[in-house]
Amino acid sequence: MEKVRYEHCPECGSTDLKNIFYLNNGEPTKVYCRCAVCKAFVARYTLSRYTSNKCYESLLRMLKVHTGDSRKIAKEIESFCQDVKDEYNRTLKLLEEKGEESKSIEELMTESEKDK
Repeated sequence: MEKVRYEHCPECGSTDLKNIFYLNNGEPTKVYCRCAVCKAFVARYTLSRYTSNKCYESLLRMLKVHTGDSRKIAKEIESFCQDVKDEYNRTLKLLEEKGEESKSIEELMTESEKDK
């Protein structure tokens, strides 16, 4: 079942947050989430993949494409970009229709893992 939730500051409840990326050679990228209002530590994420709004660049890095059939690569990029945009729009629509989930993100992740 699809669920959505904003990240909330555990101290002040704000959803106005800042992401701080920590990169160290040979380690997974870590993102520290800090409240923009009260400056409290909110969460840390460990990334396995990153996709920006320039999804074609993200896909090229992910595929490490240097050579190949340019038409095939263009179609893969277009498909990847559309998939990311569709998922983002579906997430926003779900948030609009169902509202924000009340359970913590940790609880939601645990439930999601059990559903696999």
